Amino acid sequence: MSEIINLERELLYRLKNNDELAFKEIYNQNWRRLFALALQKVKEAETAEEIVQNIFIDLWENRHSKNIENLKAYLSASIRYGVINHIKNQLVKEKYKLYKQRNETELDSIESVYNLKELNSRIEIGISNLPTKTQDIFRLSRFELLTNKEIAKSYNISEKAVEYHITQSLKSLRRFLKDYAISIFYFFIIFFRD
Repeated sequence: MSEIINLERELLYRLKNNDELAFKEIYNQNWRRLFALALQKVKEAETAEEIVQNIFIDLWENRHSKNIENLKAYLSASIRYGVINHIKNQLVKEKYKLYKQRNETELDSIESVYNLKELNSRIEIGISNLPTKTQDIFRLSRFELLTNKEIAKSYNISEKAVEYHITQSLKSLRRFLKDYAISIFYFFIIFFRD
């Protein structure tokens, strides 16, 4: 047992003195065990390999400042911290992804509301360009949801006359909204119902 401890101390001493062969020996003696520990926790070989590689990179780059008493315990603790850091990073990435998705959805909603308000405004302008009686009949039909028969009765005109006013309104609005090609889709859904 003391022979193993002495061998380990010698490797650590050589490592501190920039001995690449000592580093290679430490790497070869411990890589499989550390990989198995990491794989057991993260369940992905590529991620486990990355964690182990980072531990050895850190060991080499900080070899002068590390005061390691027990190499096996140090490397095992490093794996635990590596796994914990990986999990923390994954959680941060997931939170960011959810945050980004939520913000994109909110922006889409805001844009949709804006577009709908703009479309409604354009429709109102288009309706206001119609003759007064045609405007009134169109509003009763599409906004108040009265039937042609009810409108005809209230204006004391025929149902055919009501249909004519509505048809003229729709033609005029189509021409007026031709620049809003996509918005017209919503227009047709709202106004061309029967």
